[in-house]
Amino acid sequence: MNQKNIFTAIAAILVLQGIGFFLMGDQMITNTFPDVTEPGHTALLRLLQVPSALSILLGLVTYANRGTANVVWAFTLGTAILLSVTLKHMLIDHVNVPIPAVTIQVLILLACGYLWSQEKKA
Repeated sequence: MNQKNIFTAIAAILVLQGIGFFLMGDQMITNTFPDVTEPGHTALLRLLQVPSALSILLGLVTYANRGTANVVWAFTLGTAILLSVTLKHMLIDHVNVPIPAVTIQVLILLACGYLWSQEKKA
């Protein structure tokens, strides 16, 4: 397991996630906020396009930097912050966060943490 392979996989996941957000936005909003009204649903759908585009952007940046040595710490800390916010929404705000999303965030955090620990040893 080297950084280039791990970052290539992370990049693919992020791009697919962004595309999935675009394609399945209606279903995600209905599952997450079952009591939302039609104007709220429309507003949420438009807002969901922002993280969709950002996920694709981050996937492309990840792919472009997959061989760069000094980015692992940023991906590790950034993913830790993202996971913390996701867990806050899930556990404190009681938002119905999709379990696959949490699982992906945990796996990315573990992979980046592994790479960071290997980088520190070298």
